[in-house]
This record gives sequence, structure tokens and C-alpha cells, in this order.
Amino acid sequence: MNEKKCNKYESYFLFRNEEDLLEHLKNCPDCKSEHEKYEKVSKLLKEVAPLYFAKKQKLRQNMFKKVACFLVFLTGLSVFGYYHYYDEYSYQNFISDEYYISTLGLPTDEYGFLEL
Repeated sequence: MNEKKCNKYESYFLFRNEEDLLEHLKNCPDCKSEHEKYEKVSKLLKEVAPLYFAKKQKLRQNMFKKVACFLVFLTGLSVFGYYHYYDEYSYQNFISDEYYISTLGLPTDEYGFLEL
């Protein structure tokens, strides 16, 4: 009833060579079952690794797309602001009291047209 369970698997795995480990696994059923569990986990990790890296790559691509869209939006917004500023400026000059022809020193009538 009071059987001792072998706990040498980690020490053999870490500090001994592979031949010693395999020899111990032949003689010890506790360590052999533990080794089989680790082998199953290792196989599962090898199956999942490509999916994990593919998902990570897709997330990286999505982040790149988001940054590119933001930069395009920011560029478009700055160009719109540039044109809007100059439209606003030209409109203010258009409605000002001084007409363009009169600023050149040419004779104008009361409507701002060139007087001949």
C-alpha cells in the first residue's frame, strides 16, 4: 500500500545523457508513463505551432493594414485642410472691400470693375 513512486525522471532528463534516460525508462514504469505524457504534449505542440505562427503573422499583417489606412486618412485630411484653408482665404479676399484691380493701382468704378 505504501509504494514509493520514482521521481528520477527530471534528473535523468536534465543531467544525464539520452542513453541513460532510455535505460532507466526500460526499468521504471513510473518514469515511462511520465515520459509518454510528455511525448504526447510535445506532439500536440508540434501540431499547434504552425497555426499559432500563422495567427501571429495575420495579426501582424492586420496591424500593418490599420497603420497604412490611418496614414492614408491622415494624408487625405491634411490635403483637405490645405485646400480648405486656401479656399477660405480666397473667399475672404473676394468679399473684401478692396478689389484686386484697385490694389494694382488701376482705376475702378464703384463695383470694382476696370474703368476705361
